[in-house]
Amino acid sequence: MKCNTIALLGGDKRQLFCADALYNKGFKVLLAGFDLLESYGHLKLVDLDTALSAADAYILPVTGVKGDRIPCYFSDKEIKIDGRLRDHLREKPVFMGRANSLKGVEAYDLLKREDFAVLNAVPTVEGALCVAIKGFEKTLCSSRVLVIGYGRIGKVLSRALRALGAEVSVASRESFKRAYIKADGNRPVITSDIKSLDGFDIVFNTADGEVINSEILKNSQNSVLIIDLASYPGGVDFDAAQKLGFTAFMASGLPGQYSPASAGEIIADTVLTILREESL
Repeated sequence: MKCNTIALLGGDKRQLFCADALYNKGFKVLLAGFDLLESYGHLKLVDLDTALSAADAYILPVTGVKGDRIPCYFSDKEIKIDGRLRDHLREKPVFMGRANSLKGVEAYDLLKREDFAVLNAVPTVEGALCVAIKGFEKTLCSSRVLVIGYGRIGKVLSRALRALGAEVSVASRESFKRAYIKADGNRPVITSDIKSLDGFDIVFNTADGEVINSEILKNSQNSVLIIDLASYPGGVDFDAAQKLGFTAFMASGLPGQYSPASAGEIIADTVLTILREESL
């Protein structure tokens, strides 16, 4: 099957820029679940039935689906995932994030792609810096920052913080990563050695699992700003943080909030790469 028409079902502003990028690559693009907008130029708003019947492939939100609904931020109602919709989605390629949230359908999970994750780390980090600048009453320059986790986001984030003049410590569970952390000019920390956040102005968590628990928070001054970048439910005990008076943010979906155009282009580029790899 040759893929000529792609339908985007629901989602946020990233989907609009993704649609624009796909159109510029020569695809016909349909948008369903954007009822609050108006069709203009090459962005064609259609009903769900038209999108399902006319498209050769579907793109769902990179945030995944919520139960039996596809979130639609530009519509008064979400798209219900019923048996008829699942039947259509099983017949053609589906691209989305958190594919395991869509029960009964096999989909290409963009979040599991290394190329997507690396490129998406950049708008995530820029968004994280925006959250920090809004929430921190001093300059990032000369601030004492702890980054927990040294994966894709941790690497880009620590580099950006150093460029801004921050004093950066990075925690990792793995010794070989701590060697890279030191070689990259950061102060390495063993994650299990973190018993308190005292000594830091800002803490960014990028690691999954509860890393900043209630005991660590009880041992810490609540003046430290905490920003959690890990996937839901994150790595911070937010209930304890709230009770103890910490300023703590669950900063998810940052690319969609701060850099939707770049994030949408990354989605489009990754989908096109998969189409080429799979000869779709």
